[in-house]
Amino acid sequence: MTPDQELLSFTSHVLEQHGAAVEQHSDYLITLLPSDLSQSLKLPEESRIGENGEPLLYGNPLLDRLVTLATNEVPVVYGELEIPYLKQEGFEQLLTQDLSFEKGKSRITNKVEARHPYMILVCHYVAMSDERKEGLIELAIHEDSGALIPEMSGRWKDFQPRFFAQEYIPPHFPAHIDSSINAALKSARSIIDNELADFYKSIKRHLNRDVQNTQEYYEALKREMEASLENPNLSKDQRNDRMAKIQDLPDEMNRKIEDLQQKYQIHVTLTSCAALRFLVPIVRLTVEFRYKKLLRELRLNYNPLSRSLDPLVCEHCKLTTRTVFPCEKKSELRFYCPECCE
Repeated sequence: MTPDQELLSFTSHVLEQHGAAVEQHSDYLITLLPSDLSQSLKLPEESRIGENGEPLLYGNPLLDRLVTLATNEVPVVYGELEIPYLKQEGFEQLLTQDLSFEKGKSRITNKVEARHPYMILVCHYVAMSDERKEGLIELAIHEDSGALIPEMSGRWKDFQPRFFAQEYIPPHFPAHIDSSINAALKSARSIIDNELADFYKSIKRHLNRDVQNTQEYYEALKREMEASLENPNLSKDQRNDRMAKIQDLPDEMNRKIEDLQQKYQIHVTLTSCAALRFLVPIVRLTVEFRYKKLLRELRLNYNPLSRSLDPLVCEHCKLTTRTVFPCEKKSELRFYCPECCE
């Protein structure tokens, strides 16, 4: 059976994206696969796919494996933003307004216009408890540091994005940004908590309601059992057994409440869906920072989308911070967030 042309095109694109050499014909593909790709697709390294070769049909296991391969990776597009005006003055004021250095002294020693890579990472979140809530959020990420810049989210659309064809992507984008993405996802907790604030309140109301109902039930049960002790027909053993059960009621109630707390625990998962990587015109500031006898240079970006200096990342916990504590560690100057400076 002749394979669908769209399936051939899709297969060729996926294989080439994963390092395969593909020779496309009208009804089949001749492929040379890297060994890891050959293993994951369960194909020989030299394969013919399509007519008179490995079948490429809807419902075929090979197509299922290709779809899994294509969807396991986050799709990425590259582009640049056009900024009509770039701020030239007033950075000294921003240095104290946008960032708070709790100790030491800082001064700007240089400024230069440049282009810097930022990522807009679209993520899908799922919050599971007695109920379920899901949605999408945008995370704007400083690609070098992993700092989150919430003010950028959504604003990039206002600056005439121009996208690069795959073969014309400039070399400005760093090749390895896993650590930056991990730092950003770690800092994203506050954004997700804000997004889920109403959900958290709803679950808490349900928990409080069920805890109150449980407490009222056991209080009523205690009163009923205590009243039953007045029955003159109870034997001594029955009376002792009833009193023991009354004494056990608080522990039983607490176990029920613990079960409710487990039931209403909220588990949140965050999954990357797509990424847009942009070159953005910025002003890069070189800042000289002095603390005690130590001296260190910082490079800060003035970001025209957020209209502020980009935040920093704590060099200990990797969380985004605008409040910075300089600390001396092994005769080196390090920058920590308030929680890590203690």
